[in-house]
Amino acid sequence: MEAEAESSASSSVKLIDVFHDDLGILADLASQKFIVIGRKGSGKSALASYVFQTMTDHATDECEIIKHDAIERELNLQGLQPGSVLGFDFYKWLVMVKLIELLLRHESILGDLKSFDKLKEFIEINRGGVRITERKISNEEVSTSKGANVEFGVDAKPLKSFMKINNLATVKKIKNTPSIYEILPDLEKVIDTLLACAYHSGNNNSYCLIFDDLDIGFNSSNIESVSNLISLLRATKQLNHKWDRYNFKCLILLRDDVERLLSRRESDLNKLFSSYSTTLNWYCKGAETPDLRAFIERRISRAFKDTQGINGALWINLTNTYFKDVVDKTFCRPRDLIAFFEPLSSEEYKYPLTNDETQKLARSYGQHIEREFQNELSSFYSQEEIKVIIKVLKSIHDNEPKISDLLGLFSDTKLDGQEVLKDLYNRSFVGMRNSKGHVFFKYKFLKGHTFGAELNLDQNHKLLTHTVFEHQFQDYY
Repeated sequence: MEAEAESSASSSVKLIDVFHDDLGILADLASQKFIVIGRKGSGKSALASYVFQTMTDHATDECEIIKHDAIERELNLQGLQPGSVLGFDFYKWLVMVKLIELLLRHESILGDLKSFDKLKEFIEINRGGVRITERKISNEEVSTSKGANVEFGVDAKPLKSFMKINNLATVKKIKNTPSIYEILPDLEKVIDTLLACAYHSGNNNSYCLIFDDLDIGFNSSNIESVSNLISLLRATKQLNHKWDRYNFKCLILLRDDVERLLSRRESDLNKLFSSYSTTLNWYCKGAETPDLRAFIERRISRAFKDTQGINGALWINLTNTYFKDVVDKTFCRPRDLIAFFEPLSSEEYKYPLTNDETQKLARSYGQHIEREFQNELSSFYSQEEIKVIIKVLKSIHDNEPKISDLLGLFSDTKLDGQEVLKDLYNRSFVGMRNSKGHVFFKYKFLKGHTFGAELNLDQNHKLLTHTVFEHQFQDYY
Protein backbone atom coordinates (compact mmCIF):
# COMPACT_ATOMS: atom_id res chain seq x y z
CA MET A 1 0.00 0.00 0.00
CA GLU A 2 1.55 3.30 -1.07
CA ALA A 3 0.69 6.69 0.34
CA GLU A 4 -1.91 8.54 -1.71
CA ALA A 5 0.16 11.70 -2.02
CA GLU A 6 2.98 9.65 -3.55
CA SER A 7 0.91 8.05 -6.31
CA SER A 8 2.01 8.93 -9.84
CA ALA A 9 1.20 8.09 -13.41
CA SER A 10 3.13 4.81 -13.08
CA SER A 11 1.65 3.86 -9.70
CA SER A 12 -0.58 0.85 -9.25
CA VAL A 13 -2.85 3.01 -7.09
CA LYS A 14 -4.31 6.11 -8.74
CA LEU A 15 -5.21 8.86 -6.30
CA ILE A 16 -8.23 9.90 -8.34
CA ASP A 17 -9.63 6.37 -7.89
CA VAL A 18 -9.12 5.95 -4.15
CA PHE A 19 -9.41 9.43 -2.64
CA HIS A 20 -12.54 10.25 -0.66
CA ASP A 21 -13.12 13.46 1.26
CA ASP A 22 -14.04 11.58 4.44
CA LEU A 23 -13.58 14.60 6.71
CA GLY A 24 -15.53 17.10 4.57
CA ILE A 25 -12.50 19.34 3.99
CA LEU A 26 -13.52 20.25 0.43
CA ALA A 27 -16.86 21.53 1.71
CA ASP A 28 -15.01 23.73 4.19
CA LEU A 29 -12.79 25.08 1.43
CA ALA A 30 -15.88 26.07 -0.56
CA SER A 31 -16.37 28.76 2.10
CA GLN A 32 -13.92 31.54 3.02
CA LYS A 33 -11.48 29.02 4.49
CA PHE A 34 -8.20 28.58 2.64
CA ILE A 35 -5.77 27.05 5.17
CA VAL A 36 -5.64 23.28 5.72
CA ILE A 37 -3.98 22.32 8.99
CA GLY A 38 -2.91 18.81 9.82
CA ARG A 39 -0.20 16.77 11.36
CA LYS A 40 2.49 15.33 9.13
CA GLY A 41 0.95 12.28 7.47
CA SER A 42 -2.66 13.34 7.96
CA GLY A 43 -3.35 13.70 4.22
CA LYS A 44 -2.64 17.33 3.30
CA SER A 45 -0.57 16.52 0.22
CA ALA A 46 -3.05 13.85 -0.85
CA LEU A 47 -5.79 16.48 -0.69
CA ALA A 48 -3.67 18.88 -2.77
CA SER A 49 -2.97 16.19 -5.37
CA TYR A 50 -6.65 15.30 -5.57
CA VAL A 51 -7.69 18.93 -6.09
CA PHE A 52 -5.01 19.28 -8.75
CA GLN A 53 -6.00 16.10 -10.59
CA THR A 54 -9.75 16.79 -10.51
CA MET A 55 -9.30 20.35 -11.73
CA THR A 56 -6.86 19.22 -14.43
CA ASP A 57 -9.51 16.78 -15.68
CA HIS A 58 -11.99 19.67 -16.16
CA ALA A 59 -11.37 21.68 -19.32
CA THR A 60 -12.48 24.92 -17.67
CA ASP A 61 -10.39 24.63 -14.48
CA GLU A 62 -6.73 25.31 -13.84
CA CYS A 63 -4.60 24.48 -10.81
CA GLU A 64 -0.93 24.53 -9.83
CA ILE A 65 0.83 23.23 -6.72
CA ILE A 66 3.66 25.49 -5.53
CA LYS A 67 6.15 23.65 -3.33
CA HIS A 68 9.10 24.77 -1.25
CA ASP A 69 11.61 23.89 -3.94
CA ALA A 70 9.87 26.20 -6.43
CA ILE A 71 10.34 29.13 -4.05
CA GLU A 72 13.95 28.07 -3.47
CA ARG A 73 14.59 28.06 -7.23
CA GLU A 74 13.21 31.56 -7.45
CA LEU A 75 15.54 32.64 -4.66
CA ASN A 76 18.55 31.19 -6.46
CA LEU A 77 17.65 32.86 -9.74
CA GLN A 78 17.33 36.18 -7.95
CA GLY A 79 20.69 35.80 -6.27
CA LEU A 80 19.16 35.66 -2.80
CA GLN A 81 20.31 33.32 -0.05
CA PRO A 82 17.96 30.63 1.31
CA GLY A 83 16.25 32.08 4.36
CA SER A 84 15.97 35.62 2.96
CA VAL A 85 12.93 37.52 4.13
CA LEU A 86 10.75 37.77 1.03
CA GLY A 87 7.94 39.91 2.38
CA PHE A 88 4.27 40.53 1.76
CA ASP A 89 4.78 42.11 -1.67
CA PHE A 90 6.93 39.25 -2.93
CA TYR A 91 4.24 36.68 -2.20
CA LYS A 92 1.57 38.86 -3.81
CA TRP A 93 3.82 39.08 -6.88
CA LEU A 94 4.39 35.31 -6.90
CA VAL A 95 0.67 34.51 -6.69
CA MET A 96 -0.23 37.10 -9.33
CA VAL A 97 2.34 35.87 -11.85
CA LYS A 98 1.21 32.25 -11.34
CA LEU A 99 -2.43 33.30 -11.74
CA ILE A 100 -1.72 35.13 -15.00
CA GLU A 101 -0.08 31.97 -16.33
CA LEU A 102 -3.23 30.01 -15.50
CA LEU A 103 -5.48 32.61 -17.10
CA LEU A 104 -3.48 32.68 -20.32
CA ARG A 105 -4.20 28.99 -20.86
CA HIS A 106 -7.71 30.05 -21.92
CA GLU A 107 -7.23 33.09 -24.14
CA SER A 108 -10.45 32.38 -26.06
CA ILE A 109 -12.66 33.31 -23.12
CA LEU A 110 -10.94 36.61 -22.38
CA GLY A 111 -13.37 38.69 -24.42
CA ASP A 112 -12.10 41.43 -26.71
CA LEU A 113 -8.73 41.67 -25.03
CA LYS A 114 -5.75 41.31 -27.36
CA SER A 115 -1.98 41.22 -27.58
CA PHE A 116 -1.62 38.42 -25.06
CA ASP A 117 1.86 37.96 -26.45
CA LYS A 118 2.80 41.10 -24.50
CA LEU A 119 1.59 39.53 -21.26
CA LYS A 120 3.43 36.32 -22.09
CA GLU A 121 6.55 38.34 -22.77
CA PHE A 122 6.18 40.07 -19.42
CA ILE A 123 5.92 36.71 -17.66
CA GLU A 124 8.79 35.18 -19.63
CA ILE A 125 11.18 38.08 -19.04
CA ASN A 126 10.49 38.02 -15.32
CA ARG A 127 9.96 34.26 -14.98
CA GLY A 128 13.21 33.62 -13.15
CA GLY A 129 12.15 36.09 -10.53
CA VAL A 130 12.90 39.75 -10.51
CA ARG A 131 16.20 41.54 -10.58
CA ILE A 132 17.54 42.99 -7.36
CA THR A 133 18.75 46.57 -7.10
CA GLU A 134 19.91 48.18 -3.90
CA ARG A 135 18.22 51.19 -2.37
CA LYS A 136 16.59 52.33 0.85
CA ILE A 137 13.07 51.06 1.41
CA SER A 138 10.38 51.24 4.06
CA ASN A 139 9.45 48.50 6.51
CA GLU A 140 6.48 47.55 4.36
CA GLU A 141 8.73 46.59 1.48
CA VAL A 142 11.10 43.73 1.10
CA SER A 143 14.24 43.21 3.18
CA THR A 144 16.71 40.36 3.43
CA SER A 145 17.91 38.30 6.31
CA LYS A 146 21.26 40.11 6.14
CA GLY A 147 19.57 43.45 6.63
CA ALA A 148 20.55 44.77 3.21
CA ASN A 149 18.15 47.21 1.63
CA VAL A 150 16.88 45.87 -1.68
CA GLU A 151 14.09 46.24 -4.14
CA PHE A 152 12.83 43.84 -6.76
CA GLY A 153 13.23 45.47 -10.18
CA VAL A 154 10.98 44.12 -12.93
CA ASP A 155 10.82 44.81 -16.64
CA ALA A 156 7.41 46.48 -16.94
CA LYS A 157 7.53 47.52 -20.61
CA PRO A 158 5.55 44.52 -21.97
CA LEU A 159 2.90 44.95 -19.27
CA LYS A 160 2.57 48.67 -20.03
CA SER A 161 2.21 47.85 -23.74
CA PHE A 162 -0.56 45.33 -23.00
CA MET A 163 -2.41 47.87 -20.88
CA LYS A 164 -2.10 50.62 -23.52
CA ILE A 165 -3.31 48.36 -26.35
CA ASN A 166 -6.35 47.33 -24.27
CA ASN A 167 -7.12 50.86 -23.04
CA LEU A 168 -6.32 50.04 -19.43
CA ALA A 169 -5.15 53.17 -17.67
CA THR A 170 -2.22 52.69 -15.32
CA VAL A 171 -3.05 53.15 -11.65
CA LYS A 172 -0.06 55.44 -11.27
CA LYS A 173 2.82 56.51 -13.44
CA ILE A 174 5.69 54.04 -13.11
CA LYS A 175 9.13 53.72 -14.64
CA ASN A 176 10.10 50.88 -16.98
CA THR A 177 11.90 48.96 -14.21
CA PRO A 178 9.73 49.53 -11.15
CA SER A 179 9.95 47.64 -7.88
CA ILE A 180 7.38 44.99 -7.05
CA TYR A 181 5.73 47.43 -4.68
CA GLU A 182 5.30 49.96 -7.48
CA ILE A 183 4.00 47.55 -10.12
CA LEU A 184 1.52 45.60 -7.99
CA PRO A 185 -1.41 48.04 -8.50
CA ASP A 186 -1.15 47.76 -12.31
CA LEU A 187 -0.71 44.02 -12.10
CA GLU A 188 -3.83 43.77 -9.95
CA LYS A 189 -5.77 45.86 -12.48
CA VAL A 190 -4.75 43.58 -15.34
CA ILE A 191 -5.75 40.47 -13.38
CA ASP A 192 -9.05 42.12 -12.39
CA THR A 193 -9.77 42.58 -16.10
CA LEU A 194 -8.72 39.07 -17.09
CA LEU A 195 -10.74 37.42 -14.33
CA ALA A 196 -13.81 39.52 -15.08
CA CYS A 197 -13.67 38.53 -18.76
CA ALA A 198 -13.26 34.86 -17.88
CA TYR A 199 -16.10 35.03 -15.35
CA HIS A 200 -18.54 36.76 -17.70
CA SER A 201 -17.83 34.25 -20.47
CA GLY A 202 -20.20 31.89 -18.67
CA ASN A 203 -17.73 28.96 -18.80
CA ASN A 204 -17.56 28.70 -15.00
CA ASN A 205 -13.78 28.66 -15.06
CA SER A 206 -12.06 28.13 -11.71
CA TYR A 207 -8.45 28.85 -10.76
CA CYS A 208 -6.53 27.45 -7.79
CA LEU A 209 -2.98 27.78 -6.47
CA ILE A 210 -1.84 25.48 -3.65
CA PHE A 211 1.20 26.04 -1.42
CA ASP A 212 2.48 22.71 -0.06
CA ASP A 213 5.60 21.35 1.69
CA LEU A 214 6.16 24.66 3.47
CA ASP A 215 7.66 22.86 6.47
CA ILE A 216 10.67 21.80 4.37
CA GLY A 217 13.54 24.01 5.41
CA PHE A 218 11.41 25.67 8.08
CA ASN A 219 13.26 26.59 11.27
CA SER A 220 11.21 27.80 14.21
CA SER A 221 14.18 29.61 15.77
CA ASN A 222 14.95 31.52 12.57
CA ILE A 223 13.05 34.80 12.48
CA GLU A 224 13.32 35.04 8.68
CA SER A 225 11.83 31.57 8.24
CA VAL A 226 8.88 32.44 10.47
CA SER A 227 8.38 35.88 8.87
CA ASN A 228 8.15 34.36 5.40
CA LEU A 229 5.24 32.12 6.38
CA ILE A 230 3.45 35.00 8.08
CA SER A 231 3.84 37.15 4.93
CA LEU A 232 2.50 34.32 2.76
CA LEU A 233 -0.58 33.88 4.99
CA ARG A 234 -1.38 37.59 4.94
CA ALA A 235 -0.82 37.96 1.18
CA THR A 236 -3.03 34.99 0.28
CA LYS A 237 -5.77 36.14 2.63
CA GLN A 238 -5.87 39.52 0.89
CA LEU A 239 -5.88 38.11 -2.65
CA ASN A 240 -8.49 35.47 -1.83
CA HIS A 241 -10.81 38.20 -0.57
CA LYS A 242 -10.15 40.30 -3.65
CA TRP A 243 -10.81 37.62 -6.29
CA ASP A 244 -13.06 35.10 -4.60
CA ARG A 245 -16.03 36.36 -6.64
CA TYR A 246 -14.21 35.24 -9.79
CA ASN A 247 -13.76 31.61 -8.66
CA PHE A 248 -10.13 32.03 -7.64
CA LYS A 249 -8.62 30.51 -4.51
CA CYS A 250 -5.14 30.17 -3.10
CA LEU A 251 -4.78 27.35 -0.56
CA ILE A 252 -2.08 26.91 2.06
CA LEU A 253 -1.30 23.52 3.60
CA LEU A 254 0.30 23.83 7.01
CA ARG A 255 1.53 21.43 9.68
CA ASP A 256 -0.26 21.77 13.01
CA ASP A 257 2.96 22.37 14.97
CA VAL A 258 3.82 25.27 12.66
CA GLU A 259 0.31 26.69 13.11
CA ARG A 260 0.69 26.53 16.91
CA LEU A 261 3.99 28.41 16.68
CA LEU A 262 2.66 31.14 14.37
CA SER A 263 -0.48 31.64 16.47
CA ARG A 264 1.73 32.65 19.39
CA ARG A 265 3.95 34.99 17.36
CA GLU A 266 1.47 37.58 16.03
CA SER A 267 -1.77 38.75 17.65
CA ASP A 268 -3.80 38.68 14.44
CA LEU A 269 -2.78 35.17 13.38
CA ASN A 270 -4.78 33.34 16.03
CA LYS A 271 -7.91 35.04 14.68
CA LEU A 272 -6.84 34.34 11.09
CA PHE A 273 -6.50 30.61 11.80
CA SER A 274 -9.79 30.41 13.69
CA SER A 275 -11.64 32.11 10.81
CA TYR A 276 -9.87 30.77 7.73
CA SER A 277 -8.59 27.27 8.52
CA THR A 278 -9.93 23.75 8.56
CA THR A 279 -8.25 20.79 10.25
CA LEU A 280 -7.58 17.21 9.19
CA ASN A 281 -8.49 15.36 12.39
CA TRP A 282 -9.13 11.65 11.90
CA TYR A 283 -10.18 11.18 15.53
CA CYS A 284 -12.96 13.76 15.32
CA LYS A 285 -15.72 11.13 15.67
CA GLY A 286 -14.23 9.29 18.64
CA ALA A 287 -12.47 6.04 19.41
CA GLU A 288 -14.08 4.02 16.61
CA THR A 289 -12.52 6.41 14.05
CA PRO A 290 -15.02 5.48 11.30
CA ASP A 291 -13.46 7.83 8.74
CA LEU A 292 -10.03 6.27 9.13
CA ARG A 293 -11.52 2.79 8.94
CA ALA A 294 -13.36 3.72 5.74
CA PHE A 295 -10.08 5.02 4.33
CA ILE A 296 -8.11 1.83 4.99
CA GLU A 297 -10.93 -0.51 3.97
CA ARG A 298 -11.07 1.14 0.55
CA ARG A 299 -7.37 0.39 0.20
CA ILE A 300 -7.87 -3.18 1.46
CA SER A 301 -10.73 -3.76 -0.97
CA ARG A 302 -8.72 -2.55 -3.92
CA ALA A 303 -5.57 -4.49 -2.91
CA PHE A 304 -7.44 -7.79 -2.45
CA LYS A 305 -9.28 -7.34 -5.74
CA ASP A 306 -6.08 -6.60 -7.67
CA THR A 307 -3.91 -9.31 -6.11
CA GLN A 308 -6.32 -12.08 -5.14
CA GLY A 309 -9.45 -11.48 -7.16
CA ILE A 310 -11.55 -11.04 -4.00
CA ASN A 311 -14.28 -8.41 -4.14
CA GLY A 312 -15.48 -6.39 -1.17
CA ALA A 313 -12.64 -7.30 1.24
CA LEU A 314 -12.77 -5.60 4.65
CA TRP A 315 -10.56 -5.30 7.71
CA ILE A 316 -11.43 -8.82 8.87
CA ASN A 317 -10.03 -10.16 5.61
CA LEU A 318 -6.70 -8.49 6.34
CA THR A 319 -6.05 -9.37 9.99
CA ASN A 320 -7.60 -11.08 13.02
CA THR A 321 -6.49 -8.16 15.20
CA TYR A 322 -9.22 -5.66 16.07
CA PHE A 323 -9.08 -2.41 14.13
CA LYS A 324 -9.00 -0.29 17.31
CA ASP A 325 -6.06 -2.30 18.68
CA VAL A 326 -3.99 -1.43 15.62
CA VAL A 327 -5.10 2.22 15.50
CA ASP A 328 -4.17 2.64 19.17
CA LYS A 329 -0.59 1.79 18.18
CA THR A 330 -0.55 4.80 15.83
CA PHE A 331 -1.26 8.53 15.86
CA CYS A 332 -4.51 7.90 13.98
CA ARG A 333 -3.38 9.15 10.57
CA PRO A 334 -3.72 7.61 7.11
CA ARG A 335 0.05 7.47 6.66
CA ASP A 336 0.37 5.47 9.89
CA LEU A 337 -1.79 2.65 8.57
CA ILE A 338 -0.06 2.71 5.19
CA ALA A 339 3.32 2.45 6.95
CA PHE A 340 2.06 -0.20 9.38
CA PHE A 341 1.09 -2.60 6.59
CA GLU A 342 3.80 -1.57 4.09
CA PRO A 343 5.83 -4.82 4.58
CA LEU A 344 2.91 -6.78 3.12
CA SER A 345 3.89 -5.56 -0.35
CA SER A 346 7.34 -7.14 -0.19
CA GLU A 347 6.68 -10.48 1.56
CA GLU A 348 4.28 -13.40 1.16
CA TYR A 349 1.55 -13.76 3.79
CA LYS A 350 -1.59 -15.78 4.29
CA TYR A 351 -4.71 -13.82 5.13
CA PRO A 352 -6.14 -12.88 7.47
CA LEU A 353 -2.97 -12.18 9.42
CA THR A 354 -2.65 -13.73 12.86
CA ASN A 355 -2.31 -11.55 15.96
CA ASP A 356 1.38 -12.52 16.18
CA GLU A 357 2.00 -11.53 12.57
CA THR A 358 0.26 -8.21 13.16
CA GLN A 359 2.40 -7.64 16.24
CA LYS A 360 5.54 -8.19 14.15
CA LEU A 361 4.28 -5.49 11.79
CA ALA A 362 3.97 -3.19 14.79
CA ARG A 363 7.67 -3.69 15.50
CA SER A 364 8.53 -2.85 11.88
CA TYR A 365 6.28 0.21 12.15
CA GLY A 366 8.50 1.35 15.04
CA GLN A 367 11.33 1.90 12.55
CA HIS A 368 9.07 4.19 10.55
CA ILE A 369 8.16 6.12 13.71
CA GLU A 370 11.84 6.51 14.64
CA ARG A 371 12.47 8.30 11.33
CA GLU A 372 9.27 10.35 11.45
CA PHE A 373 9.85 11.36 15.07
CA GLN A 374 13.23 12.96 14.47
CA ASN A 375 12.11 14.54 11.20
CA GLU A 376 9.12 16.16 12.88
CA LEU A 377 11.23 17.64 15.65
CA SER A 378 14.05 18.85 13.40
CA SER A 379 12.24 22.08 12.45
CA PHE A 380 11.99 23.05 16.10
CA TYR A 381 15.04 21.62 17.87
CA SER A 382 18.73 21.11 17.20
CA GLN A 383 20.19 17.61 17.05
CA GLU A 384 21.65 18.04 20.55
CA GLU A 385 18.26 19.14 21.87
CA ILE A 386 16.59 16.15 20.22
CA LYS A 387 19.02 13.88 22.07
CA VAL A 388 17.89 15.46 25.35
CA ILE A 389 14.25 14.99 24.37
CA ILE A 390 14.88 11.31 23.57
CA LYS A 391 16.43 10.92 27.02
CA VAL A 392 13.37 12.55 28.59
CA LEU A 393 10.98 10.35 26.60
CA LYS A 394 12.86 7.22 27.59
CA SER A 395 12.59 8.24 31.25
CA ILE A 396 8.85 8.76 30.79
CA HIS A 397 8.55 5.44 28.96
CA ASP A 398 10.38 3.51 31.67
CA ASN A 399 9.04 5.20 34.81
CA GLU A 400 5.78 7.13 34.21
CA PRO A 401 7.14 9.98 36.33
CA LYS A 402 5.39 13.13 37.48
CA ILE A 403 6.15 16.40 35.73
CA SER A 404 8.25 17.67 38.64
CA ASP A 405 10.48 14.59 38.44
CA LEU A 406 11.44 15.39 34.85
CA LEU A 407 12.43 19.03 35.03
CA GLY A 408 15.88 18.19 36.41
CA LEU A 409 16.72 16.47 33.10
CA PHE A 410 16.70 19.91 31.45
CA SER A 411 18.94 21.61 34.03
CA ASP A 412 22.12 21.44 31.94
CA THR A 413 20.42 22.64 28.75
CA LYS A 414 18.99 25.87 27.38
CA LEU A 415 15.62 24.22 26.93
CA ASP A 416 12.61 25.32 28.97
CA GLY A 417 11.52 21.99 30.47
CA GLN A 418 7.90 22.96 30.94
CA GLU A 419 7.60 24.28 27.39
CA VAL A 420 9.19 21.13 25.95
CA LEU A 421 6.81 18.89 27.92
CA LYS A 422 3.87 20.97 26.66
CA ASP A 423 5.15 20.55 23.12
CA LEU A 424 5.57 16.79 23.52
CA TYR A 425 2.01 16.63 24.81
CA ASN A 426 0.71 18.71 21.90
CA ARG A 427 2.40 16.24 19.55
CA SER A 428 0.85 13.32 21.50
CA PHE A 429 4.30 11.85 22.07
CA VAL A 430 3.34 11.85 25.75
CA GLY A 431 0.01 11.66 27.53
CA MET A 432 -1.29 12.29 31.07
CA ARG A 433 -2.55 9.75 33.59
CA ASN A 434 -4.63 11.34 36.34
CA SER A 435 -5.21 10.13 39.89
CA LYS A 436 -8.17 8.02 38.76
CA GLY A 437 -6.04 6.22 36.20
CA HIS A 438 -7.64 7.93 33.20
CA VAL A 439 -5.26 8.52 30.28
CA PHE A 440 -5.43 11.58 28.02
CA PHE A 441 -3.66 12.13 24.71
CA LYS A 442 -3.99 15.40 22.79
CA TYR A 443 -4.92 13.84 19.44
CA LYS A 444 -7.90 12.16 21.15
CA PHE A 445 -9.24 15.45 22.51
CA LEU A 446 -12.77 16.10 21.26
CA LYS A 447 -14.90 19.23 21.30
CA GLY A 448 -16.90 19.36 24.49
CA HIS A 449 -14.23 17.68 26.60
CA THR A 450 -13.47 19.55 29.81
CA PHE A 451 -10.00 18.10 30.23
CA GLY A 452 -7.08 17.14 28.04
CA ALA A 453 -6.80 20.09 25.64
CA GLU A 454 -3.49 21.15 27.18
CA LEU A 455 -0.89 19.62 29.46
CA ASN A 456 -1.92 20.61 32.97
CA LEU A 457 1.28 21.64 34.71
CA ASP A 458 -0.50 22.79 37.86
CA GLN A 459 -1.64 19.28 38.70
CA ASN A 460 1.26 16.89 38.93
CA HIS A 461 -0.14 14.08 36.81
CA LYS A 462 1.94 11.15 35.74
CA LEU A 463 3.23 11.19 32.19
CA LEU A 464 3.43 8.22 29.84
CA THR A 465 4.62 7.78 26.27
CA HIS A 466 2.36 6.85 23.40
CA THR A 467 2.38 3.16 22.51
CA VAL A 468 4.12 4.00 19.21
CA PHE A 469 7.31 4.23 21.27
CA GLU A 470 6.95 0.76 22.78
CA HIS A 471 9.28 -0.88 20.28
CA GLN A 472 11.27 2.25 19.51
CA PHE A 473 12.80 2.48 22.98
CA GLN A 474 13.24 -1.29 23.23
CA ASP A 475 14.93 -1.60 19.85
CA TYR A 476 16.76 1.68 19.29
CA TYR A 477 17.34 3.45 22.57
